[in-house]
Amino acid sequence: MTEQTNGDGESSALDIHGLLEVDYPPATLDDTDRRLLMLMNEDSSRSQRSLAGELGISAPTVAERIQRLQRLHVIERKGIIANHSALGYPILVVMPMSIEQDANPARIVTALREIPLLTELLLLTGSYDMMARFMVRDHKQLQWLLLERVWSIPGLRHVETMISLGSLCSRDQLDVALGDGVDN
Repeated sequence: MTEQTNGDGESSALDIHGLLEVDYPPATLDDTDRRLLMLMNEDSSRSQRSLAGELGISAPTVAERIQRLQRLHVIERKGIIANHSALGYPILVVMPMSIEQDANPARIVTALREIPLLTELLLLTGSYDMMARFMVRDHKQLQWLLLERVWSIPGLRHVETMISLGSLCSRDQLDVALGDGVDN
């Protein structure tokens, strides 16, 4: 996406900048923090007492560490990982997109975010400007997604539709972020 001016004389690249998720500075973590994160990642329903027992620290210390990790945005939420296929959405659709030079990227992003099937939207460098991921139930829902929602968004120049045939590798973000098996 190249920077250009919109009708108001403002840069449209700036229009999209405010929509990006916040990047936080890296937090300083010790070995106990890392072990706590890995244990919580394996089972987010574990009690603080159970975590404390495994870590060899008190439950109040676990609570304090969790609160600190939340304040530092290391932990943004606790939850589960659901299987989209078992929930009735077996088709993962990946769509790289290019934006028209005179388009309003913020309007495009807003329109894409309003699509309830959207699971991820990335701003890219390279041949495409954005990449969207959607989960759909079947061919009919994919048809609706394309014809009624995505292709009707003004300012999209080129959209490819790729259907995932299955996952070959899926790494947990926490494993990657904590350098599991990687020496730098």
